[in-house]
Amino acid sequence: MKIERLEAFVVGNPWKNWVLVKMTSNGVVGWGDATTPMSTKPVMAAIEELKRLCIGHPVGDIEALRSKLFRTLYLTDNATLLAAMAGIETAMWDIKGKMAGLPLTDFFGGRVRDRVRAYANGWYSGARDEGFVRERAAHVVELGYTGLKIDPFGAAYRLLDKSEYKTSLRLLGAIRETVGDEVDVIVEFHDRFSVTEALRIINDISDIKPLWIEAPVWSTNTDALKAVIGGTTTRIGAGERFTKLSDFAALLHTGRVDVVLPEYVELGGISRLRQVAAIAEAHEAMIAPHNARCPLSTAVNVAVDLVTANVFIQESFDDFHVEWSKDLFHGLPKVVNGFYEAESRPGTGVEVNEELFADHPYSAHNFLNFFEGGWEDRFKAKA
Repeated sequence: MKIERLEAFVVGNPWKNWVLVKMTSNGVVGWGDATTPMSTKPVMAAIEELKRLCIGHPVGDIEALRSKLFRTLYLTDNATLLAAMAGIETAMWDIKGKMAGLPLTDFFGGRVRDRVRAYANGWYSGARDEGFVRERAAHVVELGYTGLKIDPFGAAYRLLDKSEYKTSLRLLGAIRETVGDEVDVIVEFHDRFSVTEALRIINDISDIKPLWIEAPVWSTNTDALKAVIGGTTTRIGAGERFTKLSDFAALLHTGRVDVVLPEYVELGGISRLRQVAAIAEAHEAMIAPHNARCPLSTAVNVAVDLVTANVFIQESFDDFHVEWSKDLFHGLPKVVNGFYEAESRPGTGVEVNEELFADHPYSAHNFLNFFEGGWEDRFKAKA
């Protein structure tokens, strides 16, 4: 069986245009996620350009095509090109599973667990207000989550002024008071701060006992990350913007990192995510897969979680997406009592309703600028 068709579609999610790859082989359709934060048109162009290398390739020879694309692209570490590769690879796995009538987990050695713990993100879309954050955090707990993540820092860049500093700490204190000590709180820094400022903030929020601090400094500056890691005993989570396996190896080699946050679309596909897990295992560390692309990626990440021994926890936006996403994607894993449960549907287990694409077109405004005031309100109309 060979790849016969390869197409890419954009679905206009309000805070990030979703890019979906559709592949066809012998009448079987597979889907992949190639979503990027602000490179929708470039990734669409990349998929179109890579098409000639894919059409006619045996659909089951996944690693051969992944390796071919990687080498043809001159061993690229470009996140846009890697996202295109990830979408193509995932669509191949989806077809392979559907043709065999087996879930992805059966191709990856079988399950080591039947469920994986989830934490909530995207739950605080709205006002940067203490009352609102309390209400939403309580709702997260009502849904059964035992962990949540928030970036409370507004539009901060490098430093926080005194007023913003007080607001940020007040929001975090309100969350901890609302959810109690049994719910984990992850504090997202979104690459905002200098090393000195990051360490100052980490020290001042230590009383809320964060599960980890995420991306405290520019994520691809491993020297800065190492400086933060060496300056605190609070766990630091990093890796969501890494595009090279060697980045993870360098960070883990410090011996001070026990959780890394790989984003498989950023890395170029499922095989790379599993390689990061192996690198982490060699350094006695865990992975907590980053999951901020389109909902299809939830199914991919959960499949890898279920077959990987050193998985810590899984990020989840799916309960907090736009309502129509539930009609767009059928068969997504669901969080039940704080966990994603194992599924047995073939391939990724997800079907996509193409009829809805036209209702949600691309928009150049479907983008979050974390350094612009009000970004937290992900669904507000943008001019």
